[in-house]
Amino acid sequence: MRKIIETERVDLFDVSMMITMCVRINRSPSYDELNKAFKKACNVHEILNSKVIIENSGDAYYIENDRSVNSFEETQLTLTGLIDLNEKRRFRIEDGEFLRGFNSPDGIVFMMHHLGGDGKSLLYFIETFMRCLDGEEPEKLPLRNLTLKDLPKESSLPFFYEWLIYYWNKKWSKEKKNFVFDDLEKSHNSFWDKHHSELGIVKYEKDELDNLLKNAKESGVSLTSYLITDMIKDCGKKMDIGLAVDGRQDKNRNMGNQATGISVQYRYDMKKSVGENARAVHALMQKKLTKDKYRYFVLQFMGKLDPSLKDALNLEHSGYFHSKASSKVAEILGYGDKVRDLSITNLTKADIPLSYGNTGIEEIIFIPPVVSYAVNVIGIVT
Repeated sequence: MRKIIETERVDLFDVSMMITMCVRINRSPSYDELNKAFKKACNVHEILNSKVIIENSGDAYYIENDRSVNSFEETQLTLTGLIDLNEKRRFRIEDGEFLRGFNSPDGIVFMMHHLGGDGKSLLYFIETFMRCLDGEEPEKLPLRNLTLKDLPKESSLPFFYEWLIYYWNKKWSKEKKNFVFDDLEKSHNSFWDKHHSELGIVKYEKDELDNLLKNAKESGVSLTSYLITDMIKDCGKKMDIGLAVDGRQDKNRNMGNQATGISVQYRYDMKKSVGENARAVHALMQKKLTKDKYRYFVLQFMGKLDPSLKDALNLEHSGYFHSKASSKVAEILGYGDKVRDLSITNLTKADIPLSYGNTGIEEIIFIPPVVSYAVNVIGIVT
């Protein structure tokens, strides 16, 4: 197995690529039961039995790994404590470490590097884990990621953007440096010596959610559009909002980073009602979501940048590396001082079963990664 890391290459040298989910279930299995189910579930997914290599050419690949280093531990740390500890512990993706599991007082916690998959992927792993906990033998699933050749033809870049990529790649070629995992190690350690994530968890009870859905329906918008409008109404400026989007065209349930993204810019109009503002936000989102040329633009564009330039963007952001060419591109693409105001991932209704024999899922908490081009990151799951 050998699969190129192309559209998701920007995740390789990002120092904050941890996706977290906490699952609360209706019973308390022993650690041995949980550990056995975890190992069994990891064996099902090809990506969790691979590792990442960076070749001398600068290209990076997933290749088969001869041993699994994904781990499951018993801990007395809370969810907040686990995040505080683990955001400072770099995932050893070069050894095949993509996933960490914990049996904690707050529930069963799963932490995954974004190169191990997107938010949907972690949901699908949890489904596999729950099936294994119930004694099932799930079929093995191959790694699925998005390469440039996988993207819809309708998403091809206009000439101007092709020329811009050519220009930036040419500028970078004069200063080019191929980075290695030692650079990532030093960048990660230096960054987390000075940074700390603040976590806030909001739970909407059924009546609150029903009320939000009612208001969204009456406004003729999606729940995501309505929530965004509510978040920005008191900001007093035009907001730059990024939204992670599922890039699966065939609705597969395989693990792998198959996410894309869009962005919208909007200033809340105080002269209009919440519903009117929500409809304006919704229209901007739908324009991007319903047309492949917008939906997959970020993957097309970033996928065609020189691989080591994509690494340099993240290393510029972390303060580890600086060059004239990469700093200019980093500033333009949001890896510099000006980052997105909000970055939102809404997994919508979790499309996995809630019941597995005698075991049922009672609650899921979802915390997306704090990517380099954003500072306020919001994860939503229903």
